[in-house]
Amino acid sequence: MTRLKILTSVLLLTLIMACGGSRDDETDYSQITDVELFAMANQDMKNGNYEKAIDNYQRILLDYPISNLHIDCQLKIAQAYGELDNFEEQMMRLHRLVKENIVPERVPEIYIQIGKFYERAALFNPGIITSDSLDYVQAIDYYDKALKYPDSDDRRSKSEAVYRRALVEAKIGQIEDAVSRYKLVSSLFPNSDFSVLAQMKLKDPADISELSTSDSAMTSYKQTLGLVEAPEADEETVEEVPQEVQQKESEGNLNDTFKYEENPEGTTDESINDDGAIETPDEESTDVPQEDNTLTPAENDTTGM
Repeated sequence: MTRLKILTSVLLLTLIMACGGSRDDETDYSQITDVELFAMANQDMKNGNYEKAIDNYQRILLDYPISNLHIDCQLKIAQAYGELDNFEEQMMRLHRLVKENIVPERVPEIYIQIGKFYERAALFNPGIITSDSLDYVQAIDYYDKALKYPDSDDRRSKSEAVYRRALVEAKIGQIEDAVSRYKLVSSLFPNSDFSVLAQMKLKDPADISELSTSDSAMTSYKQTLGLVEAPEADEETVEEVPQEVQQKESEGNLNDTFKYEENPEGTTDESINDDGAIETPDEESTDVPQEDNTLTPAENDTTGM
């Protein structure tokens, strides 16, 4: 009986493990479009599940032979291999894309990913020519190729190429060149996101950190640069300051004359006359015993208010 129980438990555990499976076992891919599968793979990339992302991108290449997402998938697969530090596979795929040149419009984007590969390689494998890293020089070369590639009008990729070259120049200490290049981004591609990033970098050209390109970050940059107005505060939470107060603040005399406060009901206990003196409402003054001088402010004394 004991052996039978053990055997039954083993069989049950095996069955549970087989049924648990992965997301592939739970997902009916026949009901998913290539666009939906691409979005799933992108989410895997965002979550750092690079191997799973590669599987889904590969599935699109195999199951949707006429999908217009093929180049996107191959670029994403190469990027995922780079994130997995499989640089040989990454570069093999990128160079194959350039050689095949199936969609010339996308070539600048391929060159940029190769340039980024060399930027990353510079962190691990520096080679010195005077003060410049060989890998950074390679990165600059590919960014130039992206910008000058004649058979593509991919302005977004080309604006990124100029921006990234400026960033590399800052990394190797060529700050003046970086400044000129950042300015060139806005000159050649004034409406691009990378023009916004370049203007942010001009505030501190020696800063070599990567700037976020998320929607919220881009909105924040544009507000900082004055390219868009900051969102208006909720009218219900903003308390209007009387015009007289604003005038006193602009004159720089506000703190010398009175302290403006509001009671919980949002109404003021004090007002300002035309001469800038504080007036206390009549109904409040009647509540103060006239014989108690300690409770009545001096006639012209506003320091206690």
